[in-house]
Amino acid sequence: MTESFQRMLRSICLILLALLCSLVVGSFFLLAAGYQPLEAYINIVRGAFGSKTALTQTLCKATPLLLIGIAVAVAFKGSAFNIGGEGQFYAGALGCVLCEMLVHNSGLPGIVVIPFCLLGAFLFGALWEGIPGYLKAVRGSSEVVTSVMLSSIMVLLVKFLVGQGGPIAEPRGIYPETQEIMDAAKLPYVIPGTRLHLGFFLALLIAGLVYFLLEKTTLGYKIKATGLNSNAAEYAGIRVGMVTLSTMAFSGAIAGLAGGIEVLGTSWKLYAGLSPGYGYNAIAVALLGRLHPIGIIFSALLFGMLNTGSNQMARSIGIPSTLASILQALVLLFVVGFSILEQKQFIFKRKETVK
Repeated sequence: MTESFQRMLRSICLILLALLCSLVVGSFFLLAAGYQPLEAYINIVRGAFGSKTALTQTLCKATPLLLIGIAVAVAFKGSAFNIGGEGQFYAGALGCVLCEMLVHNSGLPGIVVIPFCLLGAFLFGALWEGIPGYLKAVRGSSEVVTSVMLSSIMVLLVKFLVGQGGPIAEPRGIYPETQEIMDAAKLPYVIPGTRLHLGFFLALLIAGLVYFLLEKTTLGYKIKATGLNSNAAEYAGIRVGMVTLSTMAFSGAIAGLAGGIEVLGTSWKLYAGLSPGYGYNAIAVALLGRLHPIGIIFSALLFGMLNTGSNQMARSIGIPSTLASILQALVLLFVVGFSILEQKQFIFKRKETVK
């Protein structure tokens, strides 16, 4: 059994153990609130996978979490903490909408319009995270502080732009949102009768491409080398500043694509509350997936299940959907806790070996 396979097996067992522990501890919260845990968990699973509509809704909810989780992982690999995914999501959505407005009455087919809009999302996301990347690479500024500040700026900027009387608000000025995008710009549905759009499969493709980039290319090697030890990487001839800047810009571009896909596939317009916190939840998704693109796919599906299933739980037995947020927090708490224990055990074994 290879070392990489053993490491993957340990990660899977750790995640399953963390999920089991979170369900057990979550049961005490449910009992304290006067609800039956087994009934609540059954309704979560039924609400997420109990029908074709429920399953496809879960996949749609998982799509932005998957993409922003990948974005967070890419930044982590380059020793950067992308905590501004929320702002990059909105930046991508804004770039997508602005590109759609340019061709709104052009009559161009979807095969031209959709890539053009997604390119706008990609570039806007890259630009917005490229600013913290530049400040970190050139000025040594903390990317945590700058990305959080820029995230807040973008959220407020979108709120202003789509607000009543805003520059890109819908013409009637009744609702704080943009006009609906044209039909040619909408991502096609994959399964008739559901809202599962092509964006989910684009997200899977991007996850695969990122895995290939990080594991099979020279650029991926440079990113990981910079993340592991920037001084050693610079000594080896790697331009650390350029790698840091490009890594963070690429991370923002992926998060921007999440915003573009959300607009083209689900909302069909931009409004201030487009994200229910995808940018922050995706950090937990990335950590739960152990910063591995394949692991993040399953992690995003889990969080998508909790988001969709909690709505069913609230409708069926009246349990507040906020309890699903407690479950998500418990999952993350146990994953982080078990990861620390795993690392300490590894260090302990390594010291024993040295002796």
